Amino acid sequence: MQTYFDVYGLVIEVSSACPELVEEIRRDFTYFHTPEATRVVHVEMRLMPPPYDELPALSAAFFTPRNVCFQHATGTYIDYFGQGLAVFNRQTAECIIYGTEHDLVHEIAYLFMLSTIGQYLDNQGLHRVHALGVSYHERGILLLLPSGGGKSTMALELLRQPGFRLLGEDTPLIDRRGRIVPFPLRLGVRPEQKPDIPPQHLRTVQRMEFEPKTLIDLEYFHDRLGTTVEPGCILVGERNLGDVASIVPLAASQALKALIKYVVVGLGVYQGMEFVLERGLWEVVGKGRVAFSRLYNSVRLLSCAPAYRFVMGRNIDKNRETLLTFIHRQFD
Repeated sequence: MQTYFDVYGLVIEVSSACPELVEEIRRDFTYFHTPEATRVVHVEMRLMPPPYDELPALSAAFFTPRNVCFQHATGTYIDYFGQGLAVFNRQTAECIIYGTEHDLVHEIAYLFMLSTIGQYLDNQGLHRVHALGVSYHERGILLLLPSGGGKSTMALELLRQPGFRLLGEDTPLIDRRGRIVPFPLRLGVRPEQKPDIPPQHLRTVQRMEFEPKTLIDLEYFHDRLGTTVEPGCILVGERNLGDVASIVPLAASQALKALIKYVVVGLGVYQGMEFVLERGLWEVVGKGRVAFSRLYNSVRLLSCAPAYRFVMGRNIDKNRETLLTFIHRQFD
């Protein structure tokens, strides 16, 4: 079984003898699902033990918390500590993934696709920002928060309100004009949150490094997805232990610091160093052009929209009402 995705010109074919694995990936990237097309990248998932006996004798090139990477003349072998294996061939742009655990094979494929897509978008001048992106009355709103800061919770709260459209729950894109471009994927919440969503749109998965996560299919929000918009405002989130919630103007210099963190450095944005550093650590030297492009887009974004500090306390309802009141005053 195979399926295809077209991510702003990058066509990825995903295949497997296990239809359930292909369906998992389709649910993840459903926004970009497309009929059969000429592929640029191929991902194949094999639900079987990794063929370690067939691998060449190579020394480890570098380690990540998830895996050990071995460099070869034509590609990379990525070993997930004996539980899974990804064989990436640069020349054919093909990644074959092995493993006996369904969730592990799915996660490796998902992360490989995120890394590959991220590299492609960077080269196109489209850069991911670690933020919640929504639109309201055709104006884009970015809420910059660290991982675990509450972006998914706020997204669910806003999408219950009329007029809001989702651009990306975790990494919407910024183009060369400073516009916000959609990059919506499945949403993820902690299992104990129990979102009020029909069960056919929910699935809980085990993850390599982190606690389990309940994924919410994007198809549930099929009528609430936005298009490319001009930015309306940038909100830099700040968590607070108290019962407070406020939104106040933020100096451009402080907003730029946040954008450098969440766009230029890409803190919280999955980079996939095991795939990015295909030719070793010296490849980092060649990333200066990308860093400058990310900075350029960030400055353009900041020149198009005002920035604010959004202090968020422990009271979720109060945070939501503070944000909604602010948005209505700005854009209604």
